[in-house]
Amino acid sequence: MAESLHIETPSAPLALALIERLNGFHAEVVPCGDERFQVRVDLEGRSGADRALLDSLDRIERWLESSDLDLAEVHLNGRSYRLERRNGKPPIQTRAEVDGLVFRMRTVPLGAGVQVLSAEGELDLHTAAQLGEALESTDHSRVILDLTEVPFVDSTALGTILASMKKMRADDRELIVVAGNPVVARALSITGLDRVFNVHHSLAEAITSALDGDTVARNQA
Repeated sequence: MAESLHIETPSAPLALALIERLNGFHAEVVPCGDERFQVRVDLEGRSGADRALLDSLDRIERWLESSDLDLAEVHLNGRSYRLERRNGKPPIQTRAEVDGLVFRMRTVPLGAGVQVLSAEGELDLHTAAQLGEALESTDHSRVILDLTEVPFVDSTALGTILASMKKMRADDRELIVVAGNPVVARALSITGLDRVFNVHHSLAEAITSALDGDTVARNQA
């Protein structure tokens, strides 16, 4: 799926200010009529597209905070979500490094919000406990575990993910796994866990799935 990110803006100056915030990204301003404009960010084919998506959302948040807008409409892969300003509150992000394994956790503020836990490094017998602790520290109803930057994962680590998923389900929460590279995708396929986990192959797809699932859950409540 092509990863597309579009942001609605009510004026040309705001659109240009956002373009400045997105320096380094391939972004363009497109007139939409009624003096409204759309900033379109192209992430397709970009190296490190998943991290680029999070980086671009960070910059869009900062742009919103610096504007006089209360919210912005953001389209991710064709679906629309509301991004509300934090009124000066910093984005929720944490970073931890243990035994060469790096965890990054942040909350994507679109819609009801989704927590993204990104792992960088090998997941094996020596780091499975740290993975379990990181998953245990999450608190959102929908959590995305991004394994795109994981070059190796063994059965111990997969067992830890499975145990965390079961705990979350018991608490009416959901764990979504991003198998963003062939090594992780193959490990999930060989073990049959690709039929157990909610697996996606890009972070954009996973975020869309999580946000859409939250919308359905709230509509059924």
